[in-house]
Amino acid sequence: MAGHNGAIPDRYAALVKRKARKESGLFLAEGRRLVEEGLKSECPCELVFVREGFFGKFPETDALLSSAKTQVLSARDFDKLADTEQPQGLIGVFSGTGLLDDAPTHPWLPALFDVADPRNMGTIVRSADWFGFGQIMLGESCVDPFSQKAVRSSMGSVFRTRFVLCEDLEAQLASYKGRYRILVADLDGSDYRSFKGGPPSMCVFSNEAHGPSEGIRALADGIATIPGHGGAESLSVAVAAAVFMAALR
Repeated sequence: MAGHNGAIPDRYAALVKRKARKESGLFLAEGRRLVEEGLKSECPCELVFVREGFFGKFPETDALLSSAKTQVLSARDFDKLADTEQPQGLIGVFSGTGLLDDAPTHPWLPALFDVADPRNMGTIVRSADWFGFGQIMLGESCVDPFSQKAVRSSMGSVFRTRFVLCEDLEAQLASYKGRYRILVADLDGSDYRSFKGGPPSMCVFSNEAHGPSEGIRALADGIATIPGHGGAESLSVAVAAAVFMAALR
């Protein structure tokens, strides 16, 4: 149902900030395909901002939007909210509350420590979705998985993933030892393929520039490494996570 052209309400404009997303439980998803993924998911959509002139170009998208609350914005106002240089014409406001879990329940899941790049975050979410890892545990120093860049990099997988947010990742990992095998990805461990199978496991992936903390390494039941044969210092954390998840799955 289309609303009238108007300015962006302050509560939605504020969602570009992490604090506002945390307080409201809402996040922004920009782009036609991404909004379509959100509308087809079980994630509640509060509102879709539509850039003036968008309607009538994509009949299937228009049909999806017909059952959503929409507000048409002038190109100028829409571009103020957009996070891309060439906006596609849709920005959805979704509730992320239902995407949060209090505790891990899946037998295998990635745990992320100090992953600061939103594009890496989104790519890891996308890979986890591809390989069937339905939950991801996030440490306190990680970038927000609901930031606009992270959501866009997930290519819609954010809507199918459940996140366990930790105020102290080390403490959380310690509390799950025994129930889960703790595997830590780092440069000086055993070949990652040797950890295929086995008991329920959490695999910790860290910022490639700094690696895991000493406390996390001390908790490890195994240190896992992807052997390299060239001159690169390391793999990006997103690539490493995808390789591990493919093998562990």
